[in-house]
Amino acid sequence: MIPGEEINLGNLNSLIERHMPFLIRTVSDFTGRYVSVENDEEFSIGLLAFAEAVKRYEPDRGNFLSFAKLVMESRLKNYVEKKNAHMKEESLEALQETGIEFSQREEAENEETEKLHEEIVKYREELLLFNLTLEKLADTSPKHRDTRRTAVQTAETASKDSETVEETYRKKKLPVRKVARLGKVTEKVVKNSKMFILAVMIIFVREFTGLRYWIKGTR
Repeated sequence: MIPGEEINLGNLNSLIERHMPFLIRTVSDFTGRYVSVENDEEFSIGLLAFAEAVKRYEPDRGNFLSFAKLVMESRLKNYVEKKNAHMKEESLEALQETGIEFSQREEAENEETEKLHEEIVKYREELLLFNLTLEKLADTSPKHRDTRRTAVQTAETASKDSETVEETYRKKKLPVRKVARLGKVTEKVVKNSKMFILAVMIIFVREFTGLRYWIKGTR
């Protein structure tokens, strides 16, 4: 399409088919991966933005494809920002539901919140190594405040013992007897909270400083 070419709004499907390679390339370049026409939400956003560009285009805006690319990238950027904001809220809610208590700091800076979100993403990936999820932790974490406090203290102590940490990551499970000995608690205490202890231990081992700060009493 060249500047000044008339765009037939009633022939949108034909325009989409004609410029399908451009649509796929623009969305793929934005996302940094090849997108699926059938399954990727980003492609759907790009397609809607292309239709918007067709309706808004005027010859004095210059080359149509350049204009369409700007509109598509703008809409995709808005979509990603809203998606990330929603993911942050979901991640924080899921983490709080595990029973790990958080200090409420409404005045926290955006930079700190962003850092915390990034840590939660990495934390989720680390938990998957042990076949754990935040949702699973929410169902199995200790409910009593004192029990959680003891579990957090035990996890922190165990995280400082390199042999215990190495065995935990190698076997992909918590060495209950060693952790109990290190934490100076009974094996029963560790067994009853082993998933929670493991999850908190990971925070200390991987030095997720943002998460450590937000855990009450572990700053």
